[in-house]
Parts: sequence; C-alpha cells; structure tokens
Amino acid sequence: MRKYFNIIATAALIAAVFAFAGCRNHSSKAKADPSANKYAMPEVPAMVTDTDEVLDYLTAHYWDKFISADRPGAQDTSLVMGFTHEAFEEIFYQYALLLRAAKPETGLKSGRAILNSVENWQKEHPESTLWANFTDMYYHILQDPNSPWRNEEYCIPLIEKRLSSPFSTEEQKIRAEKELPRFNLNRLGEKAADFAFTLRNGREMSLYGIDSEYTILFFSNPGCPNCREVMESLQSLPGIDALIANKQLAVANIYPDEDLGEWIKYSEIYPKNWLNGYDHLLAVNNTPLYNLRAIPSVYLLDKEKRVILKDVPTDFLISYMEQFLGR
Repeated sequence: MRKYFNIIATAALIAAVFAFAGCRNHSSKAKADPSANKYAMPEVPAMVTDTDEVLDYLTAHYWDKFISADRPGAQDTSLVMGFTHEAFEEIFYQYALLLRAAKPETGLKSGRAILNSVENWQKEHPESTLWANFTDMYYHILQDPNSPWRNEEYCIPLIEKRLSSPFSTEEQKIRAEKELPRFNLNRLGEKAADFAFTLRNGREMSLYGIDSEYTILFFSNPGCPNCREVMESLQSLPGIDALIANKQLAVANIYPDEDLGEWIKYSEIYPKNWLNGYDHLLAVNNTPLYNLRAIPSVYLLDKEKRVILKDVPTDFLISYMEQFLGR
C-alpha cells in the first residue's frame, strides 16, 4: 500500500523538512536564552539512502531528543521543554509534514511513542505543563477538523491515550470514547464503506458500482465556499476530463444531508461528467458510515475502493492529483 505515498516522498520534501529544521522563535531574545533554542533533526544513518526509508527514519526518530532534562529551560513551565510556544508549534508543523509522507504504521508508532514519553515525563515531574501543552498542540494541528494539517489516521494515538491517561479529564475521556469508533472508520488501506446514492436524474447507484481505476469521493453541501474551492481546483487540473472519460478516474460528489430542495437548485453548477448525487437513505451520517466532522470531506479510493487519502486538505489533494496527472 506504499505506492500512494511515494508521490510526495521526494528529495524536495526532504529538503523542505531540513530547511524547516532551522526554525526558531522570532523574538529578539539573545541566543543564550533557552527560548531561542533550535530543535535538531535526527541524524539519518549513512546506510539509509532510499527516499522512503529516509522519511520513515525521520518520522520514527523525530522526537528522540525532544524530552531531555539537560536542555536549558526544560523545567520552565512557561516554556515547552525549553521552547517558546511559537517555536514548539513550528516543531510540530515539521512533524506533520513528515507524517504526510511516512508509512501509516510508522506514523502511528511514532505518535504513540511520543505520547507515552510525554505521559511518563508528566508522572515524574508533576509540576510540568508538558502534557497539557503537547496534547493541546497535537489536537490543534492534527485533529482539529479545520486544521490545514489535519490527519485522521494520526489522531488515533491521541484519542487512545486520552482514553487511558490519568492526566485526561473525565470530559476528555467521555469524548474520546465516542470519537475512537468514528476515527476507526475507513482507515488508510482498508476498503471504504459502500453506500447507495441517487443522481440528479433519479438514477440510483452505489459507491462500489463505480467502474473506475480511481475514485475521488467528495462529500459537499450546496453553497459551501470551501466545497466550491475543491470543485474549481479539481476542474482546473489539466487532463482530469480525459481521465474521467477513459474511466481512469471518477468523481463522486455526494450530498449527505436532507435538504434536498436546496441541493437540487444548487446542483446545476456541478460538472456534468461527475457523479453528482445525494444520500437518499441518509446512511453516511446516521449509521454512521463515514466520520464527516466538517464539510467538505474528500477521500481518494483505488479500483477496489481501498482508501488512499482520507479527509485530506484541498492543497494536499490537488498536489497529489497534479503529480498523478503528470505521470
């Protein structure tokens, strides 16, 4: 299942990661101040040269040197292991960049390992604010449905940890218990849930009835500005109409809610070569079959309807499709 990650596992991405590694806070504090610390990237062993293996190594070892009692400012509760909150946010953005390219199993293992380490540090240093700062940032960047770096696959370690950690509030545990089954729906590499939908012309079909090498599954609402952005971005891709005509790609644009009159009026603007339909059984949301935390929500599926991309931000989808079309 690695093939669909190779598209962004490039030398350019590695260069971007290492450039990002030089990030620091932008205050005017002197270099001697611990809040001006840089965070060092892991040193990749010389024998690791394959692009995919380099990215996996960086992801697996990214946090190795983060929790260190020897770092200046590590005990300062106004900082995050010696880093300002601004610098820590950039450190986490760098991690999110790596997760976009790493194998799912590597990313999941990495997320679970750092959360365990943060929890252990908190147990050993009860006065520390690390647990709250780290888990809040983890949520802000990877789990918030409006984050441009959201990544449902890698939210799972945080949800699991919040279920079991003594540092979670009761409210967080109750929420995590409800969230975990939904985040486990339609995992990367698994077959997406099938469902029936009705096209604007009244024809009924199903997701698995789509005969195409790849399918973009696009959940949208009428009048949604971000949905229109996705639609226009896809339409502007050179060569996408030829892919659709040749059954190499299908775009299933599905309305999952119940105000059918509004959808019928708005649906006239949808591309005619897309499969524009509505979930007449309301199964997607009500069963639920998909974890639609926000609209739009976009998936990319292969011929067998296995999940390649899950609820990805628009820029990531378009970057992926540009590379796909450029082959």
